Amino acid sequence: MAAFSNPISFVLKNDLAEIARLSESVDEIGRNYGIPAEILYAVNLALDEILTNIISYGYAEPGEQIIHVRLTIAAGELVAEIEDEARPFNPLAAPAPAVDAPLPQKPLGGLGIHLARTMTDEMAYRRENGKNILTFRKKFAIAQRR
Repeated sequence: MAAFSNPISFVLKNDLAEIARLSESVDEIGRNYGIPAEILYAVNLALDEILTNIISYGYAEPGEQIIHVRLTIAAGELVAEIEDEARPFNPLAAPAPAVDAPLPQKPLGGLGIHLARTMTDEMAYRRENGKNILTFRKKFAIAQRR
């Protein structure tokens, strides 16, 4: 299996329809690099949840905004980096949702972030030059070819 050390970059508008376009590209890249389907599912689910939050809640002003997504594959690991100019938001600082609480006591929101954190192996956040930069990693076993 080959790997690429230079990221593959995507430029998305703050439009929920862009998530499906990215998902198709991630699936195609993953198939080309032999990444197992369950890993691609987890990566796409995490990207979907993170991007939905950015697009739905991140921008104070209406209008087109740009979100950058970079993917790198190396040494049995897919790394995704999401960069946006939305309001500062560190998903790692968000409290874990009360998933075991009875339904009437569950607060709205927070499940998407929890799901993204659960579906990835490692997540890091930083705010740099007025931008949110969220990076996550998903490890996978490299398939042995016969």
